[in-house]
Amino acid sequence: MTDLAAIEALAPAWRELADGAARAPLDSPDWLLPIARRYLRNEELRFLTWWAADQLVGVAPLTLVVKRPRLRPLRELTLWGSTGPRMRGLGDVVARAKVRKAVVDSLSAWLATNGEWDVASIIRPQHGSITPRRLRRRAAAAGWSYLTTASGRSTTYQLDLPANEERWEALVGAKKRKAMRWEVRKFGELHGGTIETISGGPELGAAIDAVERLLRARWGESEVYFTPDPTFRPFVHEAVRAMAGHGAAWVTVARDESGIQGGLISLAQNGWAMALTIAITNDERYRPLSLGKNLFEAGLREAIRRGCHTYDFLWQGEYKQQFWGAQPRHLETAVVGRGLVGKLAAQAVARRL
Repeated sequence: MTDLAAIEALAPAWRELADGAARAPLDSPDWLLPIARRYLRNEELRFLTWWAADQLVGVAPLTLVVKRPRLRPLRELTLWGSTGPRMRGLGDVVARAKVRKAVVDSLSAWLATNGEWDVASIIRPQHGSITPRRLRRRAAAAGWSYLTTASGRSTTYQLDLPANEERWEALVGAKKRKAMRWEVRKFGELHGGTIETISGGPELGAAIDAVERLLRARWGESEVYFTPDPTFRPFVHEAVRAMAGHGAAWVTVARDESGIQGGLISLAQNGWAMALTIAITNDERYRPLSLGKNLFEAGLREAIRRGCHTYDFLWQGEYKQQFWGAQPRHLETAVVGRGLVGKLAAQAVARRL
């Protein structure tokens, strides 16, 4: 499929597929359709679907990006979300478990017969994805070059969540829980503060705006989401609202008499949750209260309530690994190049990542 309006018409079936088969929140159509509308308007869409009778069982939302170097156009085929907002990767072919291997092999066969690309990439799909190794097998058979990358963002930090809050209490441990309860109590006593979960209504937009405000205040011109990308603000409002409307996003906030002092945006799909971004006030009065740690604790509890089995802190380990026990897990990027031009382009793509 190449027409965005026709693809948008598939959203209900695509959402149903993702609800039962996606392995990362960024595979949600409520995340990817806003990317297509706002970032891919000038690109060529190649949206592949697989069906069993009248049921959608697989999707590969691809775009063909044509760059024009001096000698001839360079054609890169990549998943939606690989270009556009800074939150790139963690996207994959989405297919029901029984047909996942067949769908990925069918995609590989389609690549073999499609002559319009020089380089194709699947950037940092979820840990354990079968897509890179099956593409690697096809590349070897077809004589394509295959590269991956070992950049810092190839390691993500994930926490396996227990089945319920009772087990979560035991996992955290009495000493840590006692310290966090004291911090939350002091937040209330000193500032009239509370930790809240927002998942809809006008407050959701206000919470996202507060995250932007706090990020800009802390990082200034070096802030990496909103500052360099004027499209990011309307995009993230649209995508997070759409996901929240289907029970797949929430914002955990630390709010007091002065307003929101911290915010954590979490996304979830098919049991896989992730931290999109977190922002905390740089006011020194709040530092002893560990607002970031307590926002994560509340966000993790909400993920457990929503039936999630994994929470992804993304690239930064730090105390997520030390305090929460998050595990470093490798994400294998697959970059395939065809011909000499494709080989050189694949090397450039791998370096860029």
